[in-house]
Amino acid sequence: MSDINSLLKDFNSISDEAWSSKIASDLKLENPLEALSKVDENGIKHLPYYRASSIKDKELISKIQALQVKSPSWKYIQVFAADTPDLEKAIKQSLLSGTDEVVISEVENIKELSKNFKNELKEISHLHLHLNNLEKNPTPKVIFCDPIGEMIRFNKTNNREMDALKELFQKRLNQLKPDNFLLVDGAIYKNAGATIVQELALVMQHAVEYLDQMTDAGYTAEAIARSFTFRLGIGLDYFTEIAKLRAFRYLIQKVFSTYEVETSVRIWGEASNYYHAHKEPYTNLLRSTTQAMAAVIGNCDLISIPAFDALEKSSELGQRMARNTSLILKNESHFNKVNDLAKGSYYIEQLSADLAEKTWELFLKYEAEDNFYEGINSGDFKKKIAKEHQVRVKQYQKEEKIMVGVNKYQTKDNLALKVESGKRDSDAPIFLSKDISQ
Repeated sequence: MSDINSLLKDFNSISDEAWSSKIASDLKLENPLEALSKVDENGIKHLPYYRASSIKDKELISKIQALQVKSPSWKYIQVFAADTPDLEKAIKQSLLSGTDEVVISEVENIKELSKNFKNELKEISHLHLHLNNLEKNPTPKVIFCDPIGEMIRFNKTNNREMDALKELFQKRLNQLKPDNFLLVDGAIYKNAGATIVQELALVMQHAVEYLDQMTDAGYTAEAIARSFTFRLGIGLDYFTEIAKLRAFRYLIQKVFSTYEVETSVRIWGEASNYYHAHKEPYTNLLRSTTQAMAAVIGNCDLISIPAFDALEKSSELGQRMARNTSLILKNESHFNKVNDLAKGSYYIEQLSADLAEKTWELFLKYEAEDNFYEGINSGDFKKKIAKEHQVRVKQYQKEEKIMVGVNKYQTKDNLALKVESGKRDSDAPIFLSKDISQ
């Protein structure tokens, strides 16, 4: 391929000053950069345009670039609740239809779950069990568990789950290959309405709590770090979500380096139900596609997409459309053929650096203010997130932001999902669309 510069040899280069002057003249603005900029809920300024000089010779951007995954592919995960009707049939159909891995969530008792299967669970390949309770369950070969996440979701205040995790680690350490069974479920924070900077700072605290408790128990930081899978919820702020995922790889490696650990980071990007609509649910197909694209371009190793009708109960059509979204991105859009699609984008690269700096600053602030484990019991961090959620709700209610089918562009017959009114249990995410409608 010829040098890209040869394609531009017949065009004069334009300096930053000349470009800004031309915009100011055409738009009759004294300072177009300031006049057309906006500051988002993370406190980050978004400029109206970015040029090569925006990212030139910036060390942080180079570090973020260097840590991105080299393989452009991803695995698609389909998640089924343990109480899904005809669960075994649904799982087999999913795997035959292009799903790479299946996760059964909300597993309280493996023995009870097994009664719904004709075959042994261990005979179903590419199946993970997400355990809600480590105390009462044996440890199958392939699981996800997140005792800290379960404490947050179910308002648990005891340490028995962490004790069970320490016993589980001893069994897992005998395996020769990395076993990414320890889930750091950042989707909890996204689904509760956290800003992106809050979300990442809390995920880092979540991981650090595991590192501290498990190293105190005698396990090496390397063994703990290589066991992590980080699940991050993906929202609708498309470019910022891409930048978030790029920044997170850098940030968690920075955390690992303080423990003198070098290991790969495994990120599971999940389209967040928080931004899905209970009215006009078919519009969720558009939202989830945008979320999935952000996860893919942000270099997630795993992605999952809820059905468009998951706020009520996922239909077979909804599950099929979710699978097909990933298949289309891979096999028709060929997103898996290009390494690091966002690399070199002036805007995304600068935004990644901005998010990394803001998040690290907030993470250090949180660490200095209180103990994360104690904060779970007090619920202080939930109050911080709830405040941001309420600010966002008011923006949608005033139509400063738009959710198609909920606060704008509703059809006359207005199909709506039957979501339990006012549900705010700790085990359920907050649905933004419900609060907008109230």
